[in-house]
Amino acid sequence: MDDLKAFVGNNRLLDSKTGDLDDSGRPGALLVLDPLAEGFGKLGEGPSRTVLLLVRNASGQLEKAAQNAKMVPCAQCGGIAGDPYSYAQVSKGQFTVVTEGGSREHWSNEYTFAYAPTQKDWQLHEVKREVTDQETGKHKALDLTPKDFGTMRFQDFDPATLPEVTLP
Repeated sequence: MDDLKAFVGNNRLLDSKTGDLDDSGRPGALLVLDPLAEGFGKLGEGPSRTVLLLVRNASGQLEKAAQNAKMVPCAQCGGIAGDPYSYAQVSKGQFTVVTEGGSREHWSNEYTFAYAPTQKDWQLHEVKREVTDQETGKHKALDLTPKDFGTMRFQDFDPATLPEVTLP
């Protein structure tokens, strides 16, 4: 069993998933790290979480490959729905992180990254954004691909640069 504590640092391990992140045939790990907070923060305020990607080096040890501190909002940033981190999943050569929240207007984001072996990096592959009015049932969804957002590396990804999905 790998010791993930060495990568957690001064954070709380919110989630971890294992799988072949870099299509190498060796299992890596995706960690979602939550900064340790003092007291209770205000709704909509607080530090974002860090998504950390770990891959195996030639000797089989896990090492940090990339990280992103903009993708998963703070614990109080999901509105009335609560913590906006929903889940992550890893499959061969790719991973997905899902966030959601809101109150009357429930929103969700699904970010999928695929490993690009020539760049030895993960690129944004697909984004699904949705919003539903819980009272009226109105729903709107956006499915975005690289033709919409261009080439975007995992560590440079900022959801704020993508089009928002809003109800009329």
